[in-house]
Amino acid sequence: MNNIDLSFCIPTYNRAEIVSRLVTNILSCIDPTIEVVVLDNGSTDDTLSILRAIKDERLVVHSNGENKGALFNMVNVLNKGRGRFLVYSTDQDHVDYTKIDGFKSFLLQQTDLAGGYCVFNSKSEEEYEIIPKGCQAIKKIAYQGRHPTGYFFNNDLLKSIKLVKRFSDYSFVDLFPLEFAFAELCLMGNGAIYHKTIFTPETGAMVVKHKSSTTDGKTKKAFFSPEARLKLAVSYTKHINTLQLSPRERNLLMIDTFLHGMVAATLGYRSILRNNDLCTHYYMESRDIKTPELLSIGLNFYTRFVAETSDIWGGSFVKQMKFNTLILSRLFHKMIKKLTKVVKNKFT
Repeated sequence: MNNIDLSFCIPTYNRAEIVSRLVTNILSCIDPTIEVVVLDNGSTDDTLSILRAIKDERLVVHSNGENKGALFNMVNVLNKGRGRFLVYSTDQDHVDYTKIDGFKSFLLQQTDLAGGYCVFNSKSEEEYEIIPKGCQAIKKIAYQGRHPTGYFFNNDLLKSIKLVKRFSDYSFVDLFPLEFAFAELCLMGNGAIYHKTIFTPETGAMVVKHKSSTTDGKTKKAFFSPEARLKLAVSYTKHINTLQLSPRERNLLMIDTFLHGMVAATLGYRSILRNNDLCTHYYMESRDIKTPELLSIGLNFYTRFVAETSDIWGGSFVKQMKFNTLILSRLFHKMIKKLTKVVKNKFT
């Protein structure tokens, strides 16, 4: 196949039934300039035989031969896409094939697009947002830790940053290598948020049926645990410090990253533990986190974050006071912005 415009990149492991459903659904779009790239991670079921029985030259099936881990599969499947643009999907999610043509047209119309993401069930009246490259795009696109289905990338730019070579260290990127990639891409081109619903993540009973093949929620390594959120916030901060931005832009991004990580480690963690379906999906027992425990998690997050990023802030008392002042200033800014929005909505 030549002149491929859009590659759907899908890593999979032991999900023969649902990944074949996803693949055949995408291929229901008759566009000859799309391809579906699947990288199997050593499945022990009949995933490979079922996929290889699908007769469509737009389907390309690769195999690692053995299970090399979720992170390896995630970055390498993108590396195998040949299209002008790549879009990532987990193997259990859904794609509305009737909207592929419109999505592809949107991508091809953007002359300076580096990457972005598709919103699930967006309520926006806008079809898409284009965010100018630089700090503004990084803030809205990168370091967010969203569910990655619907992430899209300019293939040439993604390959230029050497995704596989530079973002395959689990101890640094965890299961979020694409967030780091987004940050660097947003310095090279515009970011985009696509609001027309084309991708839908698996929810409810299906989440319970198809348990996670990558995450055991009972361990501190689970990506949503407070410990993992802290590690990721520190990694994000260290990566931000390497970006070609002004000192002020880097400081604001690092503070936003800290605050986002703190919320994810506390309120986000509690929300997951309250969700029976998600707990079953991640092999956990559902429970409620009371306020004292939540405050303890938050305090621990703050003290360890400060300690583990002290080299960036300078380590001195004055530098730590600057960090605390930036946090308070950012919180005040966010509060004023929210109040302004509430007042505006009330009187319009």
